[in-house]
Amino acid sequence: MDSGRLTLPDPLGTGRATLKGHRLRRNKDFRVVFHRGQSVANRYFVLYVSKKENAVTRAGFSVSKKVGNAVVRNRIKRLLREVLRKQINQFGTGYDLIVIARKEAYGLTYVDVERQVQQLLRRSKLL
Repeated sequence: MDSGRLTLPDPLGTGRATLKGHRLRRNKDFRVVFHRGQSVANRYFVLYVSKKENAVTRAGFSVSKKVGNAVVRNRIKRLLREVLRKQINQFGTGYDLIVIARKEAYGLTYVDVERQVQQLLRRSKLL
């Protein structure tokens, strides 16, 4: 019996699940989530959540050039991917999530990012 939990693939056989295949990439998908989704925010991030029926849970990330140079933006995206990779199994399937980093996210550590994203997930009733 399906518990409604998402099981992420492990394509490399490393014993570690990835978000590969569970990412929002197309501009059209982002626009749909922005238009239909609910948003919650804190000082560092904005989280948009849209519920879809019988679909795979997907996550997208947006980090503006205002946050920093490419190295800084990519680091923030890597931290966000890791946090969501660990958290995504705790809520069911059929959600599209977008996390937008604000300027204040510059310089956050992994623990800080994890704490802030968990706060947003709790406020959006996903955790």
